Amino acid sequence: MIQNSLRFFGASILALSIMNAFPVHAQTNDEDSYNEDIVVTAERLRGSVITEVPPIVELNADDIASYGVSSVEDLLGELSSQTSSNRGRGSGRPIVLINGQRTSGFRDIRDLPPEAIKSVQVFPEELALQYGYAPDERVINFILQDDYTGLSAETEYGVPTRGDQGKTELESTFTRIGKNSRLNLNIEYETQTAITEAERGIIQDDAGDLVNLGRFRTLSTPTDTLEFNGNYSRTFSNGMSLAFNGGYVYDKSRALLGLASGTLDIPATNPFAQSVTDETLFRYFTQFGPLRKTVETNTFQGGAVLNGTSSGWRWSLTADYAREETETTTDNSGDISALQAAIDAGTADPFAADFGALLFAPVTDEARSVSNTLESLATLSGTLINLPSGSVTTTLRGGYSRQDLDSRDTTDSVTTLSSLGRDNFNAGINIDIPLADENIDVTEVIGELSINGNLGYSELSDFGGLVEFGFGLNWEPVDGLVFTASAIGEEAAPAIQQLGNPVIITPNVTTFDFTNGETVLASITTGGNLNLPAEKRRDIKLAVNYSPEWLDGMTFLGEYIRNNSENVASDFPLLTEEIEAAFPDRVTRDETGRLIAIDRRPVNYSNVRSESLRYGLEFSKRFGQRRGGRGLRGEGGGRPGAGDGGPPDDRPPPEGRTESRRSATGEARSGQSGARAGGPRGGRPGRRGGGRWRVSAYHTVHLDERILIRPGVEELDLLDGSAIGSTGGQPRHEFELQGRWFNNGIGFRVQAEHQTATRVDGGLTSSDLRFSDLTTLNLRAFINLDDRGTLTERFKFLKGSRIALRIDNVFDDIQDVRDSDGLVPLSYQPGFIDPIGRYVEVSFRKRF
Repeated sequence: MIQNSLRFFGASILALSIMNAFPVHAQTNDEDSYNEDIVVTAERLRGSVITEVPPIVELNADDIASYGVSSVEDLLGELSSQTSSNRGRGSGRPIVLINGQRTSGFRDIRDLPPEAIKSVQVFPEELALQYGYAPDERVINFILQDDYTGLSAETEYGVPTRGDQGKTELESTFTRIGKNSRLNLNIEYETQTAITEAERGIIQDDAGDLVNLGRFRTLSTPTDTLEFNGNYSRTFSNGMSLAFNGGYVYDKSRALLGLASGTLDIPATNPFAQSVTDETLFRYFTQFGPLRKTVETNTFQGGAVLNGTSSGWRWSLTADYAREETETTTDNSGDISALQAAIDAGTADPFAADFGALLFAPVTDEARSVSNTLESLATLSGTLINLPSGSVTTTLRGGYSRQDLDSRDTTDSVTTLSSLGRDNFNAGINIDIPLADENIDVTEVIGELSINGNLGYSELSDFGGLVEFGFGLNWEPVDGLVFTASAIGEEAAPAIQQLGNPVIITPNVTTFDFTNGETVLASITTGGNLNLPAEKRRDIKLAVNYSPEWLDGMTFLGEYIRNNSENVASDFPLLTEEIEAAFPDRVTRDETGRLIAIDRRPVNYSNVRSESLRYGLEFSKRFGQRRGGRGLRGEGGGRPGAGDGGPPDDRPPPEGRTESRRSATGEARSGQSGARAGGPRGGRPGRRGGGRWRVSAYHTVHLDERILIRPGVEELDLLDGSAIGSTGGQPRHEFELQGRWFNNGIGFRVQAEHQTATRVDGGLTSSDLRFSDLTTLNLRAFINLDDRGTLTERFKFLKGSRIALRIDNVFDDIQDVRDSDGLVPLSYQPGFIDPIGRYVEVSFRKRF
């Protein structure tokens, strides 16, 4: 634990020292010194979101370029700590907008190159309501360049430093953005080879040692993925815009599950018996080779969105369709009854290597599922009334969705069919009321203040009526200091996949048995559970965002979140003694008490509570910029502007709202990694972009994490010895550190994460487990060759190219798990926990 903590401390010092080394030189450059105070006024950036909810992060084109990424998807990965919701309700991926308008899905913008993005705005969950979404995901708005055409190709190759695996990725993207249209086409292929247990030195049990079982079991499965995505958008003369997208994904994985096995009874009368008494023998059979599991998925997707404005009201129609076909084949051990009969008769040697026709070949179970999902939604946003305090705005939504899941599974030659369908008619309303905004006298006393409320209803064909509601408050007492508070309540049905996924039995899964304190190979059943009820949720969030005038480039963010849910549908938890007592019908043991099977289909928790506090700092600076005359603070100022996006707002900006004051270094107060207006920050005409550095640090404290499975069963405390996952309980403290430096085409990025140790109490008769703390440090470096002297002039092919190096888990740190005797259980060997470890990847990207 101490060693990992020292590593995290060392990573923090490394990041801070790298970030701080360069601005010092920049600040001593006389040419860049600028002491004149300038007040500038700017127009709102077209495509920005108009809202009283302040953005968390804003980036301009130069900021985006400094990340050295290849697509919007890669950029979101770099911004994950700012774009992930702590409410823990949604999918984890933020809601995406393009130029302030709704999209039909993430596919609309996923593959756009960074050069096509003018600005990025990240908003908290509260903004989602204004676009017709649930307030459980953050919102990110991408403002596109007005004119861009580009073709790019990229190749990546990566390997773990321990070897035994290779990962190759090839990708090509074409993008054209014009005044009234946008076209983006992307094709990508990725392949990954396997890692076996033998290649990571996994220790087997005695029977596994005899046959070198590790050669026949994969820790990391070989996969092949082919993906195509395309989208087209058109804006008409009347202001309406229409966008289409379509995609196809093929994915195939092939896992090795070990060897067929069985337990043979050896009577003392068998001539080959090695004992004068009856005995049993568990052994693996090599004559048929390894058992295999193959999963093949074909996914077809398509969507459309129509946006427009009528009489000052902004409306949007979206539709999205997805069809996913998944086929799974799983080998299981064959029938050994004929072999057992021959052993009983004394005609077969139970220790033979090959039993011929006496041993039946493995049987292959098959499962197939076809999921069809259709979602449509209409939204209407506009101003209801104008009050002295400002305009009361509303968003109305209504939609219909249809989900179908047809599955077929064949287990032990018995075929089971399942067909589920769900219709969902839903409607909702959100209202934002300013209490102090345009009434300047009031605003000067208390600052800007607004409240909001929402109400929704869904009618599900299989669950009946479900209600959702919420309310919130936004208060900015002084410039740069924003408080938000929100409370939401809703009823939610379990996903149709949780109800109706096909039943799949996977043999020989390495499992730790807490009751007996041993590692076994158990059969695991997965699939759906038709008995799951609807969930009831109640959440509270309090947040503060502070960007002080006296410290340019710094922002403080703090969030307190409390979630409380009843009747929660969840994956089956880690099989501790208390979980087995709560779900005895899900566990199968033989006559000796040895664990042989677990049914891990979803279960229902009576109550789940969580409470957390997350706070942190973002600090960014620029250096090496030349001044070339008086210019604007980016292309906007103050509140992000109108243009194409967001709920309508025809009000002029309040007096002084678009003003910003330059600091002694001559740049506008940025707040967070970019101008608060969200626009490209070139500053004055003729000024070169210069360099930039940025440091962010966050700390999450989990105050309460409890699960009540059902009344009468002892409550699980995930912070004090209970667990539902194989990685232990919930760490009380989690830390995140990011540092980034970019100048003259060269960029470096360091990302460190640290979580404290946890434990799992096995109970009175079973073994406890201790999970060490974990520190992960990732590094990334890249160079844009166009910015490095005359290299591209000498080698024309290198023009428009970039070379990048990525190292994940620099310390090769893997969580250490020990039992009560200080020993590592076989199922928690390092190769099982993290077979990849330190990973190195090199990529080459070229723009044509």
